[in-house]
Amino acid sequence: MVFSNRATQKVLPHLAPCRLPWSRPPSDLLKGPRWAKGVGPWEGKLGRLRRPVCGLRDSGLGALSASGHGGGSGRRCEVLSQPFSLQQEPPMMWAAAGTALALTLTLLVSLASAGPRSDEPKPTAPPIFTRRPFLVAWNAPTQDCEPRFKVPLNLGIFDVEASPNEGFVNQSLTIFYRDRLGYYPYHDSHLGPVHGGVPQNSSLIDHLERLPEVVRHYIRSPDREGLAVIDWEDWRPVWIRNWQSKDVYRKVSRQLVSSRHPTWSPEQVGKQAQYEFEFAARQFMLETLRWAKETRPRQLWGFYLFPDCYNHDYVQNWSSYTGRCPDVEVSRNDQLAWLWAESSALYPSIYLDPMLKSSSNCRKFVRSRVEEALRVAREHHAGYSLPVFVYTRPTYTRPTYTQSFIGLSEMDLISTIGESAALGAAGIIFWGDTDYTKSPETCQKIKEYVERHLAPYLVNVSEAAFRCSEDLCHGHGRCQRRQPGSNTFLHLNPRNFRLRPSQSPKEPLFRAEGEFSQSDLAQLRDHFRCQCYLGWHGESCQHSRKAPNRGSPGGPSGLAALLALALLILHQVQ
Repeated sequence: MVFSNRATQKVLPHLAPCRLPWSRPPSDLLKGPRWAKGVGPWEGKLGRLRRPVCGLRDSGLGALSASGHGGGSGRRCEVLSQPFSLQQEPPMMWAAAGTALALTLTLLVSLASAGPRSDEPKPTAPPIFTRRPFLVAWNAPTQDCEPRFKVPLNLGIFDVEASPNEGFVNQSLTIFYRDRLGYYPYHDSHLGPVHGGVPQNSSLIDHLERLPEVVRHYIRSPDREGLAVIDWEDWRPVWIRNWQSKDVYRKVSRQLVSSRHPTWSPEQVGKQAQYEFEFAARQFMLETLRWAKETRPRQLWGFYLFPDCYNHDYVQNWSSYTGRCPDVEVSRNDQLAWLWAESSALYPSIYLDPMLKSSSNCRKFVRSRVEEALRVAREHHAGYSLPVFVYTRPTYTRPTYTQSFIGLSEMDLISTIGESAALGAAGIIFWGDTDYTKSPETCQKIKEYVERHLAPYLVNVSEAAFRCSEDLCHGHGRCQRRQPGSNTFLHLNPRNFRLRPSQSPKEPLFRAEGEFSQSDLAQLRDHFRCQCYLGWHGESCQHSRKAPNRGSPGGPSGLAALLALALLILHQVQ
């Protein structure tokens, strides 16, 4: 079996949970620059925050501390109780009883939770569409090649074929660009501010009222499964990440604060501007996800390029490049826990700069980005790991009239597709735009590249991932590397498999024929483990997570017996 390839910055708080007497937060707690005029985005109909919160408002000094105090105002929420005082020792009787109860309840919990081993990977959502563990999707407008230039493309090897162009609806993969989903605020270099320019100066109400109509237009059926990708790239919700051309959002945010508080110092203005921007950006993204999921709940919703790794330092440090995501960026990704918790899939990007072509740094670059996405998916979503669909391109640069189509080398196919599959990604998406189909020459080069290079390798990897899932995980999980940093891949052994070309243009270009040998399976078990789908557990995902049997330690009668034992111990101590 061919398993190897030889060839923080501190930020201000947003919201703090607390108990409020209202069923929804009063609008005056959620007011920013425009809200004093009665036209603020969070007023009126928007009482949709999922839990009561304490709003943070302008402070006299413009500084909002972690305790919610700044200047003369702070959290609009009363303290409900004082912390319990531990100054007096409890009677010995209760101390002994407490110890006994603690020991008994510890035993109870350990028995009740018996089942999955603690070293098993966190379960993940089961695959959609073909139910194969590694989905491959084509998201480029190549449907124009045949009618315009008489160059037909056979893309039957892809589980999903969708066009990102306007006018295509009800596809299995839908991209919502900034002009396709409500009223996304951004700055245009020619038009200036659009829809308010920055989130805190725009109307979330208007945006959310428009959103369901647009979602229903592009995704017609409420029961349709699919991938729904929101592509908002103009600003980033973490303030400090709006560098270079995106600094305009920080500049405008400061101007809005200065216009209301002309006597404040630059430091005060900066802190308040950061708070207002991050708060509004968070609400814009969260509420967009919530309303989108309510409108089309069977779609896997997430934001393109989230999470990012910012590991492009190969430009400055080629010889010493490790690919690692900077620690500060990992920390900033953790600050976006609210976003990961609300997402139903992650869509990171591994687009390759030509500088990385056929180099070991290419694999380092991709590995770290996919690993970071898998970490976020695992650590920041309750109950299960989010599926990760990796965006890539079949080229290093976009082909144009003056620049020929340069497809990924065989080494880089392994470093992108092979690396993503081996690490445990749920799939890979090949994106392209209209530059891919501007000329008959470009269409012909895409056709040749797909048939000669891309299709054979995609079939190899996707079939190996499927066979590994079936043979190692009973079809109830996907295979992932035991050691993420190893150069082991899900490849078919050429001694036991062959790719048979299709006999018809209506069939996929290739199909794999063969079986794993016992040696192949042994190598798979050595290098890969199962990540079970929800509802299954065990080393090979052989056990179904069903309700505990009656009389078992984790069942109702077992729990009752242990509780009775705890009460008996308490009675004897007293």
